[in-house]
Amino acid sequence: MKYDLLLNKDILFDLGKRLKQQRLNQNLTAKGLAERSGVSQRTITGFERGEKNISLINFIELLRTLKLVANLEELVPEIPLVSPLEMMELEKKKRKRARS
Repeated sequence: MKYDLLLNKDILFDLGKRLKQQRLNQNLTAKGLAERSGVSQRTITGFERGEKNISLINFIELLRTLKLVANLEELVPEIPLVSPLEMMELEKKKRKRARS
């Protein structure tokens, strides 16, 4: 699904739907997920229906409980840090002018 074409509320609805699919795929009830995660059943069902905006901490806890938290790494990719020494080396290697 192309999230860049959707409104925020539609993305929220889709995330809730996907979470529910994952929960059902793991043969868990909303009550069971609530008991394991510490997030209330009401919050879970509201989120799954796209009716409730949940906190990021609750979302992470639900993903952790469903063993999906590792997928968050894809959400905001890490940018490799370049040390100042490496930056100096890269600057030295850059061409200063074109050859004629």
